Amino acid sequence: MTVFDAAVIGGGPAGSVCAARLAALGRSVVVIERARHPRFHLGESLLPASVGVLDAIGVLDEVRDSFLVKRGARFVEGAGGDSARAVRYSFGEAFHARWDHAFQVPRDRFDEILLRRAGACGAAIQEGCEATRVVFEQGRAIGVEARSDDGTQHAIEARVIVDASGRDAIVARAAHSVERIAHLDRTALFTQFRGAWRDEGEREGDIQIVVFGEGDERGWFWVIPFRDGRASVGAVVSSAWIRKHQKVGAAEALFAAAVEEAPTVASMLAGAERLFVPGATADFSFRVGARRGDGWVAIGDSGGFIDPLFSTGAHLAMHGALRAADVIHTTLAAGELNADHLEPWEREIRAGAELFIGAVQAFYTGDLATYLFAEPQHPFLRRAITSMLSGDVFASDARWVREMRARFPARA
Repeated sequence: MTVFDAAVIGGGPAGSVCAARLAALGRSVVVIERARHPRFHLGESLLPASVGVLDAIGVLDEVRDSFLVKRGARFVEGAGGDSARAVRYSFGEAFHARWDHAFQVPRDRFDEILLRRAGACGAAIQEGCEATRVVFEQGRAIGVEARSDDGTQHAIEARVIVDASGRDAIVARAAHSVERIAHLDRTALFTQFRGAWRDEGEREGDIQIVVFGEGDERGWFWVIPFRDGRASVGAVVSSAWIRKHQKVGAAEALFAAAVEEAPTVASMLAGAERLFVPGATADFSFRVGARRGDGWVAIGDSGGFIDPLFSTGAHLAMHGALRAADVIHTTLAAGELNADHLEPWEREIRAGAELFIGAVQAFYTGDLATYLFAEPQHPFLRRAITSMLSGDVFASDARWVREMRARFPARA
């Protein structure tokens, strides 16, 4: 039986970036992906700090040619309709902005680009194949048991197992080490429209984040424009809001109720064509006890999931995947991968994720909104918020990072 250097569970952004990097470095890699691409997925808005990852694995030109450029994020008060108070954060104003833009990416096409890139770099791609269990021997991960969509069972041996299984978090859930983050129990209601309002010129690709409700019922909409005229539109609502509207009905009626509470969104959608009936997904944020062990590492959402307010999912996934791949490659050259080898990597990724968690928690309590919509805004804090929105959260010694942690500490 072939023993791969790495078996990657999941062909989303985390798994594909990790596999592409390892394969390009000469490692033997297999990607085990349950779905067959292209497939629908939420999380379509990238952050500027991820652009360097796309460049590193050789897909930046294709991404630039395929998707709408995003140069900023605009926060809007939902109750105001056409006269709503709004503030825009331009990525070019961030501290140390290496990239002043990102992209709005329909995930079916984007994820397929990344997965095919991993294959082009030399990774073996097994689509329609579900990892059912990670195999451990004396505490070390040594392989994966998998089932093809025709029911065939097979085993895959590898020196390193990379859990990029998303919120399935196959290693963490088997170890019962998943812990929900308090007060971030949310539900996302989502659909797409054609012909929704969008800004013009260099602001055309901005994500619109529309805030509505107060207290425990505070929620928000995303409106993400795509190059082909479509827009991803979704509402993230609290469990308290769901309970209040539980008699409304299914996701379609709940989505309509949220739009009714946010006249600004109703105005943006006036005259637009809805492309499919709204769906719903539980959006429970969680941490995991460990992202690493002897012979394994968890990257992307399998290492913890954060509310999508700041479009952090794909960014944390791709950055963490690239860095993990480099550690794996270097370590395998000298011997076996042990948990200690990944300690600096985990510390870096957790620190960035916790900064985002603190900011998201502060948004829902209302503390962050005071700064988002402040008039006038303190120049330093404005640039600090812009830097966070850009995804530049891994420079833990930067003054703005220290300031954000002090003002918005992540709570257990």
